[in-house]
Amino acid sequence: MNIKKFFTILILCQVSIFSAKAQDPYFSQYFMSPMTSNPSLTGKGITDTRVLTNFRSEVWGSGITAFKTNSFSIEKRIATKKLPDDELAVGLTILSDDGSTGVLKKNYISFVTAFNKRLSKNSFFGAGIAFNYSNLMFDRTRFQDQSQFGSFGFQSRVTSSDPLAVANTSYLNTDAGINYSFEDDNWGLNFGFATFHVAKNKQGISATNEYVRPVRYTSSISTFKKYKGGDELHFIARMETQGVIELYTLGSVYKMKIPGEHPIEKLNVGVFNTFDRAVAPYVGFESTSWFAGFSYGVNNNSSPANYALQSMEITLGWQFAPKKGKLTHQRMVSF
Repeated sequence: MNIKKFFTILILCQVSIFSAKAQDPYFSQYFMSPMTSNPSLTGKGITDTRVLTNFRSEVWGSGITAFKTNSFSIEKRIATKKLPDDELAVGLTILSDDGSTGVLKKNYISFVTAFNKRLSKNSFFGAGIAFNYSNLMFDRTRFQDQSQFGSFGFQSRVTSSDPLAVANTSYLNTDAGINYSFEDDNWGLNFGFATFHVAKNKQGISATNEYVRPVRYTSSISTFKKYKGGDELHFIARMETQGVIELYTLGSVYKMKIPGEHPIEKLNVGVFNTFDRAVAPYVGFESTSWFAGFSYGVNNNSSPANYALQSMEITLGWQFAPKKGKLTHQRMVSF
């Protein structure tokens, strides 16, 4: 066996092991991707239409890219004359997760519908379901070798003549979630639970190493206190499990209302601590019609495998009023 083929097989084994333990993309600003956080939150609290975008870059050490994740979502509330106080909405999410400089690519398209029923003046109960198309591609031509010589001198990439096919698999799946919310003039409470990959599809980089995509479960609870002048203090607790992966997050955000008439109506400052993973300070700028957020996660895990792991997230959002109406909901995002 030549050195080129040896390195290729070695990396295939490493990626195979990694894939078996892989989890879905995890956003520290999960509230800016409601359909991948809990399908029942689709369209919740919006006036008519909302568009959200997320960009996450995860690096190791001095700049080695581990993952790049991009998502785009649009939600549309559907008005119903028979149920004017309830919230019926549909949504679309497109997500791309690029790992190891393009070696492993995952693409998702989700169609979501959610219904939030008003229980009382101050409370809602909602349920949502998502139908997903997913594609996984393993591209061996992206491998970079430290030492590889051929008839044309040094070659940094594995050539297409090697007898190892590019894996490209697709599958359909379903997600579902529920939530309960309460809000009055003084405080509010939110609780939610969701499950993802209900069908437990098989996937892998070759037919001989297929594995069942583990179901992901998420649960969250948050509460907030309102102050005079429009300020709010939020506390958040989240749990997420998928296979052998367990993530526990505590966070707090202070939303400070800026007095007067300004393009920026609220300044959000907070921090999210995912235990044994990362601490992510967060800042956001919010108005009734748009939102921008930034967070930077620093590794808090002493494991050598996660040494110097860092992540950056940038989020943008816009809310649009109906043609004959105006924006009536004053909270662009909910934690």
